[in-house]
Amino acid sequence: MSSTTRTNLHNLITAAQSAVRAAESHGSPDTLRGIDAALCALPVNDMDGRADCALYAAIRAVSVAEDAEEWELLADVEHQVSRLMIEPDGATDEHPAVLAVVRLVERCGFRQEKAGAAVARAWDRGFMSGLQAMRKVMGAIGGGTDGRALDGAVTEFLAAVRRAIAYSALYEARGALAEAARSYGLFVVGMRQTLPPEGRWEYARRIGSAYYLFEVVPPFVEGHPYGSVAVRRDAADGAAGPVRYFPFSSIKALDAANEALYLI
Repeated sequence: MSSTTRTNLHNLITAAQSAVRAAESHGSPDTLRGIDAALCALPVNDMDGRADCALYAAIRAVSVAEDAEEWELLADVEHQVSRLMIEPDGATDEHPAVLAVVRLVERCGFRQEKAGAAVARAWDRGFMSGLQAMRKVMGAIGGGTDGRALDGAVTEFLAAVRRAIAYSALYEARGALAEAARSYGLFVVGMRQTLPPEGRWEYARRIGSAYYLFEVVPPFVEGHPYGSVAVRRDAADGAAGPVRYFPFSSIKALDAANEALYLI
């Protein structure tokens, strides 16, 4: 493989990772289409069978997320709550904003029951933040919630739903990009990848042939006043290395780590 070709492949992987990060920050049909385009740009002729299967699974998952019915419900919440905020006077509990939020909360609950553990966790976040948004909507109708509080609660609700809709697509895309890089003969620098909720480790990254497992540790555990990140390196043959702790220098650093974890 020529150095030019290797550089081109590296650039394609980097562009796809950027598309994934955009969808992590703001899930939408548009950002998902960006992932789809980036994945489809990866040349399959240079892939082995394992990478090709991973790429196909990722493209399929992204397509499913793009076409999810929840986008329409989400848009209805945005529209109806905006109407309520502009003209709150005279609103009752039969206002369309109430119905729109109820529909999306119910949908989160339905998807949570049908999903596997990791995806269910994402839908549970949507469900719980939706209940809070519902309280703020009812409070606004009753005159007890100001516009800023209502906007904040609904924004958090919709952000959680966006992440839930895109969850499986992002998971599959991150894995496919690591497989593609391996198959191309590039040094693999994988993205943060979520792990099942029942274990200790919260996310992993594939770097080279090894997997690095991470856990965000709260303050004063292991003697670190601002918390730390626990890291373990697992070799390609499955051999686990020692757990190391890297302390945060401030509570802001801990908050930033938790926010990064929440995005994935």
